[in-house]
Order: sequence, then C-alpha cells, then structure tokens
Amino acid sequence: MDVKSLYTLVAAADCGSFAEAGASLGISLSAVSHQLRALETETGLSLFDRRKRPPLLTEEGRAFVERARAVIAQWEALSDSLSRSPARGSLRVGAVHTTVAAAMPAALLRLQAAYPDLSVRLATGLSHDLEDQLKRRMIDCAVVTEAEPEDPDLVAERIASEPLVLIAPKTARGRDIGKILASQPYVRFSRQARVARLIEGELRRRNITVASRMEIDTLDAVISLVQSGLGVSIVPLNAGGRAFPKEIRSLPLGSPPILRHLVVERRGDSAKSHLVSLLAEELRRVYAGKASAPQR
Repeated sequence: MDVKSLYTLVAAADCGSFAEAGASLGISLSAVSHQLRALETETGLSLFDRRKRPPLLTEEGRAFVERARAVIAQWEALSDSLSRSPARGSLRVGAVHTTVAAAMPAALLRLQAAYPDLSVRLATGLSHDLEDQLKRRMIDCAVVTEAEPEDPDLVAERIASEPLVLIAPKTARGRDIGKILASQPYVRFSRQARVARLIEGELRRRNITVASRMEIDTLDAVISLVQSGLGVSIVPLNAGGRAFPKEIRSLPLGSPPILRHLVVERRGDSAKSHLVSLLAEELRRVYAGKASAPQR
C-alpha cells in the first residue's frame, strides 16, 4: 500500500470532492480517482459511494479514513526521527490574517535562516476555520486568537498578548471612548472573527451602542477606512505589525488594557510538535520586539 494514496484519501475526505482534493495536492482529478480506485481494489473495501455526485464516503470508508490518519501521523513521525536534522521536513501552518500582516513574515524568515531544510506552507483563515482544519489534519498548527474555554483536543502555546485600542481619524476630538464611539460611524471587524467577539463583548459590558455601517474581515481594510475618515474602530494594537498611519490617533480601550491573546495550537498527538515549538518560539521573539505604546 502506497502512503501517497492514503494522503489522497484523507484529502478527498477533508475537501469533500475528488476535484478539490486534487487541487490541494497538486494532482489531476483523474490521478485522484485512479489512486482511490486502486486503494479500494487493494483493500477490498468500498470506500466511496460513486452513485452520488460528488462521491461520498461510505461507513467503512469513514472508518478507514481514521485509520489512514493514524498511519500518516506515524509515517511522518518516523520520517522526522530518521532525519539527520531535527528541523527537516515540512510544516503546514494556518494563521489568522492579523498575524500574517504582523509577526509571521519575520518569524518565517528567521526560521528559514536557522533551518534551511524546513519547508513551510502557509494558509490564512478565521480562528474557528483553522482549528477545524487542524483537527482534520489538513494543517499541522494554527496561529489563532485564544479561545475560552480552550479546546481539550488541542495543545496551545501563547505567543503574544495584544491590547485593544480605539482608532479614529485625527479630526475626532476628545478622549472619552464612549462619546467618540457614539458620535462616529463604526467600522466593524467581521463578527465571525474571534477577536470581533471579544470586542463586541467589551462593548456590551460597557453598554456602548455603535452605529455600524461597514463590516470588514481584514485589519488593513479597517485601518484604511478609518484613515479615510469613514469612521472609527477597535483593533488589536500590534496586529498590523507597523505603526498606524499619521492620519489616525489611538486610545487604549481600558485600564488595565483589554487583551487579545494569540496562541499556536497543535494536536496533542502531532508528529510535528517539535517543529511547531520552533515556530512558536520565533513568533514569540518577533512579537516581543514589536512592543509599542498607543499613539497619543
């Protein structure tokens, strides 16, 4: 049995279709179909119901997929243990957009310089989507906003804590957070983002009602709209990886500050835990070097 066909099987199960599995693996649809048909012939199992479009996993197919995941985890652990370098191989990383816009590029550069034999594949998404991919072994680790309560199936290493701040155009006068939010249109982070739920909870706690006209899913877009004078917003201070534009002023949201915690998560049975820890350490160093105070 070729371990490559097990990777193809797991990709087909996770992606939901042969075509998407092929795209994720960089092989053709016909190659996916051929590998899975050969796997069924070799095992004597009917893994997919091909009467459905797209083909669906059968009950015995679902059971076999879980066994395939375990075999792949053992294979990857064996491959890493046989390597002369402790940081050789590949690492599939998922990260929230704010981290990719901040510490991730510098951390990957440091990691690449220290461990040239390590290959990294990076994908972005929202925290809950990335955690779902992590549980299904589509990625090896996820850099996300910390959840409360923590998921018992995942191991998390905290890498940074970012204070939430109000950002507003320089033309918005005063220092009273409530009055500024009440008097200006509000540019809202996508409510699907975990950091947005943290912000919404703080607004409810303070009994602050905002007039939201726009809802955006990336930090750069939020900052751009505020810079253009289209409203105010609440964002993590260091998430952009650089100072806010000169047209923007920022005020701390609370004292003590309200914090968004960033973590690197992996599965408890991950064969790449040592590589994940290397990435977490580099991210921790980069974030520590980016500490800054709110602009006055």
